[in-house]
Amino acid sequence: MERGAGALRARFARIGLSGRVLVLIVCFVLMAEVAIYIPSIANFRNNWLQTRLSAAYTAALVLDAAPQGMAPADLKAAILDSVGARMIVLKRPTSRRMLAVADMPPEVDETIDLRNFSPWTTIPATFRSLLAPPGRILDVRGDAPMGAEYVEVALNEAPLKAAMQTYSINIVLLSLLISLIVASLAVVSLNMMVLRPVRRLTGNVVSFAADPENVGNIITPSGAGHEIGAAEEALAEMERALARELSEKKHLAALGLAVAKINHDLRNMLTSAQLISDRLASASDPLVTRLAPKLVGTLDRAIRFCQATLAYGRATDETPRIASTPLKPLADEALETALLSAKGDIRVANEAPHDFLVEVDREQFFRVLSNLFRNSVEALDSATHPAPAIRIAAERGARGVRIVVADNGPGLPAAARDKLFSAFRGSARPGGTGLGLAIAADILRAHGGSIALGADGGADWPGANFEIILPARTAAADEPRK
Repeated sequence: MERGAGALRARFARIGLSGRVLVLIVCFVLMAEVAIYIPSIANFRNNWLQTRLSAAYTAALVLDAAPQGMAPADLKAAILDSVGARMIVLKRPTSRRMLAVADMPPEVDETIDLRNFSPWTTIPATFRSLLAPPGRILDVRGDAPMGAEYVEVALNEAPLKAAMQTYSINIVLLSLLISLIVASLAVVSLNMMVLRPVRRLTGNVVSFAADPENVGNIITPSGAGHEIGAAEEALAEMERALARELSEKKHLAALGLAVAKINHDLRNMLTSAQLISDRLASASDPLVTRLAPKLVGTLDRAIRFCQATLAYGRATDETPRIASTPLKPLADEALETALLSAKGDIRVANEAPHDFLVEVDREQFFRVLSNLFRNSVEALDSATHPAPAIRIAAERGARGVRIVVADNGPGLPAAARDKLFSAFRGSARPGGTGLGLAIAADILRAHGGSIALGADGGADWPGANFEIILPARTAAADEPRK
């Protein structure tokens, strides 16, 4: 039995969506026809009986008007034959007169009074007649002429049953024809308006999944104004975004391999430069003596950055070693490093309090500040402001530590704001990679903080205004993480 049920399910699964819709619509139409058929067949039976009673009513007028016993027998037989009755009786308040009779009927099987009937009694009686065995006799009563109580007719049920069966067959055939016509039109319409676009969507998804980097597989929206048209637009946008992401990731993978190779050689070069700078530190020139430690520190950071880049390529990001760090000297050092590349004089406003401490990884946070200051220096170098300046301020609040880095340069273009912290997309200047802000955002996320483009700093600081939020930490955070 299970094997037979499985075969039936497999056979049904092979029926397409159009075939299933056709079967469902035929079933729904037939159900509606059944709901219509039940009162309809009951009404047909009542009309059939009412027609016989109307004929009997007319015959009663003729026969009752004739003198007693004067109506010829052949006339009575003809009247009974036209009515289809075996007996016609006229009931008066004081008498019951048999107007015509072919032969005395056997016992009556069912009495039907059409003067007071309801649907609740008519429908069961209708199906009794439709399913009754042959040879039944019905006693039908209805309104009578000339003040009589009722006219009564004895009928064979066989003609009524035959007429009801013919009517039922016609209804079934008509219902099937209507359901097939409606279902066919519905399936054709559904196929044109729904299934064909859905098949197009499905086919495109399959072909795009087979080769997602091929932009030729991106669906071309039909421009329809319905839901499927909107789905095509959304699918096209998703496929374009996915193809773009895959292409970028492929290029980034190739770039990452090249960077790893370059980084390896660059680290060796920087190590040699570090050895040379160590010898410069012992020179007697005061300027060399003052700048050599900064050069050594810069080279150390460059070497650590190369090592961190190689570690990043191996997907092993270095965990921040959080320690309590004075912000003001760290910002001064990052500012001094960034200003070395400035083309002109830039005023610095380090408004961080002298005793203001932040719980960060010193080297990683130095990179954050250095990237922000370097961006400000490059923006100010490309502007024509008469008094270029960079500002850093810090405060503690309910959200934690808030640090603001701002400049009075030209600000950020609208095109760079949407993807400001995305690598290779958020560059605010021609030729830029957008890596600086992306790196800063990644470092701050590792610290549990965030960076965002703040509101306009007003007339004094109309340029880029970045807001860094660092979480408030407990005293245990002051110790370096092991």
